[in-house]
Amino acid sequence: MIDSLVKVGIICPCDVEYQSCKEILKLHDEIEFAGRLISSRRERDVEVIAIQAGAGKICCASATQLIIDKCEPDFIFDVGASGSLSEELSINDIVCAEYSFEYDVCADDDLKKIPDELKTSTVLNKASSKEVLKEFSNWARETMGILIKVGNIASGEKDVNNKELRQELNHKLGAIACNWETSSILKTAQLNGIKSFSFRVITDNADEEMENNLNANWKKALEIMYKALKKFIFEGWVNKIN
Repeated sequence: MIDSLVKVGIICPCDVEYQSCKEILKLHDEIEFAGRLISSRRERDVEVIAIQAGAGKICCASATQLIIDKCEPDFIFDVGASGSLSEELSINDIVCAEYSFEYDVCADDDLKKIPDELKTSTVLNKASSKEVLKEFSNWARETMGILIKVGNIASGEKDVNNKELRQELNHKLGAIACNWETSSILKTAQLNGIKSFSFRVITDNADEEMENNLNANWKKALEIMYKALKKFIFEGWVNKIN
């Protein structure tokens, strides 16, 4: 894919996530299509198309399919806020998912036996892609002070706002972060044969203070994440993925 046009579709669940993406990635040519705002930017051999999807699995799955049908991207990026399930993560750290687990349709007792159809991989299941991200992560840490960690994400339309559920998801799934939408976006990309990434920034610790911490940290955390994504997308890193 080097030296050819690479198209990246970015799925932004919430308005604040879309507006921050548009501002920091300097997207323009905004249009409204099928009830969603879409903005874009092309620079040299990369084109980015971001969509304001709406919160939740249904909105994000349908927005992902819309971008795939309308724009034929090479990559789909799941982005946004996430809660931490691991003591090793701090606010403003970025989690890049290798796998997502759609946990909210399973009983707690069945989490260790989650079926394959509820587990979705990203492009990071390939060693070559992991190596590219590792190189970028080292660069981002050294030059920007931004920490990017690879791990699994628990995804379901159920707020993780207590320590008991937090520990269940971490221990039984090996997940280090959680949110509502990731699985729906990655699964839609997978069904269409499109390579996918998930970049989620930590805004809270998925405990009883989840909502207050999300609101307090959201804007700054998104700014940090999108500055990293701007470098990853427009400065040649994504072009190295094949």
